[in-house]
Amino acid sequence: MTDATQHARVPITRIVDEGLLIALSSVRMAVKNDIIVAGLAEHADYDLARFADSAHRELLALARENRESGERVRAQRKELTSMTWRFDLTQDQLMDLRKLKLRRQVHKRLALALAAVADDEEQVARLVLDAQKAASNELQDAMHTRLMRLSIDPLDPEYQRRRAERTEMFVLVDLALLKLKADEAAGQGPGDY
Repeated sequence: MTDATQHARVPITRIVDEGLLIALSSVRMAVKNDIIVAGLAEHADYDLARFADSAHRELLALARENRESGERVRAQRKELTSMTWRFDLTQDQLMDLRKLKLRRQVHKRLALALAAVADDEEQVARLVLDAQKAASNELQDAMHTRLMRLSIDPLDPEYQRRRAERTEMFVLVDLALLKLKADEAAGQGPGDY
């Protein structure tokens, strides 16, 4: 069985579902990056409405891209089918017609699925929550890595001189992380810091 015949047997719903998962992952990453930039570069407080709006816009942009791609594929298929009046299509061209038809259907259905997610406030809120958790984990990992690099051997001659630096870093980073974990345990959630 060739790759082409194997691909033709994959149900279109599965292709659309997998495409939707990939698209949602990219939206989640875009929102995660927006959360990190808002906090670190803009020094802005966490704003659920802002990030939900960002997720909504990203979803609609992806839906629009898929509609446009579907139209582009439709035009390609129409151009190919118009050639039948001039001469008979080759086996490869017939295969191309089937593939273009499938691609158009996938783009159309994916655009509809993305628009449906954009209109569902619960799904958008879940996307934002997942993005927030990913942003928090990424920041924690970055701080942990930085703290590990700042580890100093007590036998190092510079140990006493760098002690104030380490203490300040502890206060700024470790205590902030402890407060974040305490807030989460108290039910205030990671976004209430």
